[in-house]
Amino acid sequence: MDFSIIIPTKNRDTILAQTLTFAIDATQNSLVEILVINDGESNIQLPENIKQKVSIYKNPKSGVASARNFGASKALSDHLIFMDDDMWMQPDNLLALRSVIAALSNCCINLNWIYPIHLSEQISKTQFGRYLEHYGFTSLKGWCRGLPWNDDELFEVNGITSQFLYMHKSVWQSVNGYNENFPHAGFEDHDFAERLKKNGTKFYIYPKSYLYHNEADRVEPNSWLARKMRGGETRKYAVNFGYKHLALEYNAAKTIIYKFCVYFKPILFFCLKVIPNFKALDKVYFSLINLLLGAHSFEGYTKKQL
Repeated sequence: MDFSIIIPTKNRDTILAQTLTFAIDATQNSLVEILVINDGESNIQLPENIKQKVSIYKNPKSGVASARNFGASKALSDHLIFMDDDMWMQPDNLLALRSVIAALSNCCINLNWIYPIHLSEQISKTQFGRYLEHYGFTSLKGWCRGLPWNDDELFEVNGITSQFLYMHKSVWQSVNGYNENFPHAGFEDHDFAERLKKNGTKFYIYPKSYLYHNEADRVEPNSWLARKMRGGETRKYAVNFGYKHLALEYNAAKTIIYKFCVYFKPILFFCLKVIPNFKALDKVYFSLINLLLGAHSFEGYTKKQL
C-alpha cells in the first residue's frame, strides 16, 4: 500500500462525494486506500460507485482529532495523508509527494492549495467573497500572509495544517497522535506540531503541487463565522493546555463592545444584508464582518467549558 488517505467528515455528504470523486480519479495509478471517518450523527449517503472504492468507519468518539487518530489506527500503509473532506486531489499530488519524501525523514509535508477557479469567479461577485479574497482566505499562501513563502521550491515552515498533510506513521506514533481533548478543528494542529517539534520533526510546504479547496458551502457569513466561534472555543482549550501565548486579552471596552455585538447579532446580520453589493461599499461591509468576527471569536473563547 503506497498511501493511506484519511478523511474525517461531518454532515457534508455532497461536498464529500465531490472530494472522493477527485481522490479516486487522482489515485487510480497508485496503490492507495481511502478511509472516510464519519464524525457526524447520521450515516453517510454516497453514490454506490464511490462507496465501493472507499472504506467508511464511524468515529467511536467525537471530534476531528479523534477521527484522524482512529483513521490512522486503521491504516494499512506506513505513509499517511490526512485530508479534509473538501480538498480536491490532482493527479500530480502523489507524484510530487514521492519525489519530496525520497530525500527526507521525520517530517510533515503540506501541499499547496487554492480555491477552484469556478468558486473564485463565483465569490468575486459577492461582498463576502471579496472579503475572503481581500484577507487571503482563498489560498494557503494567503493564510500564510506575513510568513516566509517560496513559490519555487520546497521550504521549511514552523507549523502544519491538516487540510492535506503527509507524514510517516512513525511520526504520528511518536506523539501518540492528535490531542483528542479539542472539541473542534483548529488548534489541535498547533498542539500536534508543538509536540512533534520536541522530537525534531521538520515541517515543509511544497508549493508547486496544488489541490483545490472546495469550500462551496462555507462562502457565506453565517457558516463562516460559526466556524470562527468554534475556533475561539478551541483556542481557549489550547490556552488551558498550557499554550499561554495564544491567550486573547479583552480589556473592559472590548468586552462591552463584543458582548453588545453578541446580544445584537441578528441586527448586525440584517445590516450585512441591506448593504448594497457595490465595490465602493466593500470597506463598510468588511468592517462589519471584522466586527462580527471579533464578536464570534469572543463568544467562543469566553464560552464556559465542560
